[in-house]
Amino acid sequence: MNKPKLYHMKSTFNKLILVLTVAFASCSEMPKEQNQKVIAKKVDAILSQMTLAEKVGQMTQIDMRLLDSPDDIQKYHIGSILSGGGSVPKTNTPKGWLDMVNGYQDIAMNSQLGIPLIYGIDAVHGHNNVLGATVFPHNLALGAANDADLVYRINKATAIEVAATGIHWTFSPCITIPQDARWGRFYEGFGQTTDIVDGLTAAAITGYQDRLAGVQNKQVAACAKHFIGDGATVWGTGTRVDGKHTYYIDRGDVQLDDTMLREIYLPPYKTAIEADVKTVMASFNSVRGEKCHGSKYLLTDLLKDELNFEGFVISDWAGIDEIPGDYKSDVINGVNAGIDMVMVPGLVEGQNQQHYKTFIQFLLEAVNEGSVAIERIDDAVRRILKVKMELGLFDNPYTDASQLNKIGSPEHRAIAREAVQKSAVLLKNEGALPFDKTTAITVVGSGANNLGVQNGGWTADWQGFFTPDFAFLDYNTDGKLTSKEYYSQLEKVFENKFEKSSWEDHFSEIDLDNDGKANAADFTGFMANRVLQPNGTTVLEGLSQVAPEATLTYSPNATAIPEGNVVLAVIGEYPYAEGIGDDGDLRLNKADIETLKRAYDSGNKVVVLLLSGRPLMINEHLQNWDAFVASFLPGMAGEGLADVLFGDAAPKAKLSFDWTLTYDGNGILFPMNSGLTYE
Repeated sequence: MNKPKLYHMKSTFNKLILVLTVAFASCSEMPKEQNQKVIAKKVDAILSQMTLAEKVGQMTQIDMRLLDSPDDIQKYHIGSILSGGGSVPKTNTPKGWLDMVNGYQDIAMNSQLGIPLIYGIDAVHGHNNVLGATVFPHNLALGAANDADLVYRINKATAIEVAATGIHWTFSPCITIPQDARWGRFYEGFGQTTDIVDGLTAAAITGYQDRLAGVQNKQVAACAKHFIGDGATVWGTGTRVDGKHTYYIDRGDVQLDDTMLREIYLPPYKTAIEADVKTVMASFNSVRGEKCHGSKYLLTDLLKDELNFEGFVISDWAGIDEIPGDYKSDVINGVNAGIDMVMVPGLVEGQNQQHYKTFIQFLLEAVNEGSVAIERIDDAVRRILKVKMELGLFDNPYTDASQLNKIGSPEHRAIAREAVQKSAVLLKNEGALPFDKTTAITVVGSGANNLGVQNGGWTADWQGFFTPDFAFLDYNTDGKLTSKEYYSQLEKVFENKFEKSSWEDHFSEIDLDNDGKANAADFTGFMANRVLQPNGTTVLEGLSQVAPEATLTYSPNATAIPEGNVVLAVIGEYPYAEGIGDDGDLRLNKADIETLKRAYDSGNKVVVLLLSGRPLMINEHLQNWDAFVASFLPGMAGEGLADVLFGDAAPKAKLSFDWTLTYDGNGILFPMNSGLTYE
């Protein structure tokens, strides 16, 4: 479905909706106060005609993977669909996304009331679930650049790509203020101080929510998250333990008093509300033992009443489940606390009660039993309908294909390259940088030719690519598996998410280091570079592009270093997201340590480029490095790092956090605002 279409009217009320929509189709062009009055009247007209079941349906959000049947959108009056990390259409292309979203929208529009869906997605550093989209640096890198205009342009470009695929809502920006680098979400925050985060918040939200010329004048809703205090959780208080993962700090407890919580963590939310953020996401964590998802004080008294937030509150993924009690009490307590739309992904990890049909049943029962007041339901639905109208969804719920060429466009890639240049932090330089463009360089390390390491989590898949889940792909393998055997193994992992042809047709390319074997490092690099990010540029490729006259040797494990070459070691973390990334031991991985030792033993100068989502413990290695550059998950534009290394762009970024000496944050290696330049 490529172009907008009118939906079939099924009742007198649908005709009323159409009349109201046409009459006020240009309301977005009115002065804000007048526009809000018009929207309020339209919302009241709709709300007055809705049944309780229709209202509860609007408060329900389902992950597309876990929708039992598309017909349930109409049957249960569903208000929202989302794609969580890795939740993608069968054909993961921009056109595949557009057709999927328009198809779901068509089902909603042909229901009795014809209320459009609002589709949500985690576009947290570009439209990162969509293959071929522009992938920008993560927020920690943007905090190092500390350039509000750059953040605005990145998010505006992201909104254009998101809207082009028919999607109207991104669960971003994350305006956390992370304190503990052991937290798996450290890289999602701009920095460690209120000033840095608050200073970039308005630019981030305005970038997302500016009206988009050429995309049916639509608007993408931003989501300020996670309310509140997620960056202040205490190590050891993480609340999730399952068969695979233990969360040591994620979803844990904030033990600050109310004064400190307000002084440190509240200001960015005030700024977000002043910037007219449309939605706010509740946080998984607790504050002094009370789960945020169940806190009326935080979500209603503070956020809605005191700060005057007029948008709607969305839960996090199955977030109400973490409120103490059984599932029905979770539903009651979460809604009464102030959650307006509940992310009920579907059947999650065997929790038989955690399902959208059960959620709807329990909330209906709660209202009928008097446990949840109808006024609370009406308030939630009024907020949801208001946002949908502000986004232009009632005016035109469909999106045509005219803007698909914006996805991964040269204009957006240029912004990504600029962002990488401006966010790389030079922390040591004993005359080794910048490289001369005729320099002989041996490039080594796990991140040198792997976009998975560059991008980190939240890219193509929730956990990114090349995670601990790929244990059978030992990075130091001796190449015992053939390409087809690797293909067979990866096919099982990815459950046929990607077209076979994109792998099978390129077996000849998989021996990336030209050693005659297709080993695990080669294959994961191929997957990340050619399948998951087909228009991305690795550091190695960027070096070749920026300095074609340079003599480059690629030796992933530093087993072949010609005498006299400068060694560029590109090392980093394997991707992770959320609590799976909680790590009490922030040392470099063993493969990179062995690679570095071989580089030191060569007697050549060693320049280190670290690609990571947080500061790692590098104390014992730093003395061996002639230069050191940190780039915090820079994304797809490896040529931007090459620009810095060769001096085409002088480094100017500064650390937005203290780089500590120990795992638990004691002692300082590099204080906040550290950063050198060539000038």
